[in-house]
Amino acid sequence: MNRRKPRLDVAVVPMAEGEDREAAVLRKAASAALSSVAEQGAAHALFTAGYLVGFARHQALKHGVDAEEDDGMALLAELAAQAPEYVAVRGLQLSPRLVASSRTTLGAADALADAGYLVGHLESLCGTKKLLATGGDVETYLTLCDQAADRLQTHHPTAVLRLDPAERAVVAAAFARF
Repeated sequence: MNRRKPRLDVAVVPMAEGEDREAAVLRKAASAALSSVAEQGAAHALFTAGYLVGFARHQALKHGVDAEEDDGMALLAELAAQAPEYVAVRGLQLSPRLVASSRTTLGAADALADAGYLVGHLESLCGTKKLLATGGDVETYLTLCDQAADRLQTHHPTAVLRLDPAERAVVAAAFARF
């Protein structure tokens, strides 16, 4: 058993003159989400839009800012400003989730965007860069999601890192539309 002290991670959020901390965190989170998509290549437009928002939301949570507090409007505006080429982000709407999720209280109005939102959040949590490609069947894709979470699950055995049954149903509904 490794008994070393955990390493201290320091997160730096650069702030412009007169910028508040929350806006700086959202700017940094949106930038991280865009770099993840640029590294993997975009998938279906709505799925990618949801992925961007989910990834950025988790990145903001790492700095103590929950982008869902204002129904995600500030985060959506920041993503739309930084990435005008992703037109689907501008049309994205987040609303209270009908079926409870362990991760999010809001969900995207469209099933494809909602699946992307959940997957982007999971991928940011797990630190992987392989879930934006949505080829194949739903069971194979959900297995990939589980494998991404398993790397962290071994370090945090009591944490719920995998997609829960309600989230799996959202991803399956999205795959039915591909």
